[in-house]
Amino acid sequence: MITVYGGNNSRATRNVWVLEELGLPYEQKSVNFTNGENKTPAFLAINPSGKVPALTDSDGNVALSESFAINLYLAQRYGTGKLWPADPASQARCLQWSMWAATEVEGPVVGLIVEKFFKPEAFRNAETAKKFEEHFIPSLKRIDADLAGKDWLVGNSFTIADLQCACVINGLNMLRYDFTPYPNLAHWLKACLARPAQQKVDAMPRA
Repeated sequence: MITVYGGNNSRATRNVWVLEELGLPYEQKSVNFTNGENKTPAFLAINPSGKVPALTDSDGNVALSESFAINLYLAQRYGTGKLWPADPASQARCLQWSMWAATEVEGPVVGLIVEKFFKPEAFRNAETAKKFEEHFIPSLKRIDADLAGKDWLVGNSFTIADLQCACVINGLNMLRYDFTPYPNLAHWLKACLARPAQQKVDAMPRA
């Protein structure tokens, strides 16, 4: 049995999206940070960092943390021919895009969201927000150019590369970000978010 630790207001939704894409049975458990459940010996045995998401898979006695690493495990273990391509070059491109999303895009995107959405208005700084946006604009230009003339990032079908990148870039929709300058990116992101598995995840209660 696969168990995902983390509620639907966390990055665990990335892992749930993969599980829904693959049609795998799973259990999802919220972790109560308020009462210190994340610091109990039982949870620290799964993720010594005491954070979510985390995943256990009784088929192989696997315990993992970090949302992207969990997704890559699920794709490779259960998604060959679906989310995970068969040829080494395409597999490497899936890793490339996953690392790109994690290292080049997620940091400044999250920074902008915090600055413009989560911070009280009195503490927001327009100059700080501008710097975050300037940092990720080259990345948006890059993926927009890469998607010219094609539907998906790797090969002719939706893969883990698309899912990982869409998870990060979709955060900008919290800010009603204008993707007009990036038409290929906008078309691709809309297609990713319209997938039945993602629609199911999006409809889940954010408790």
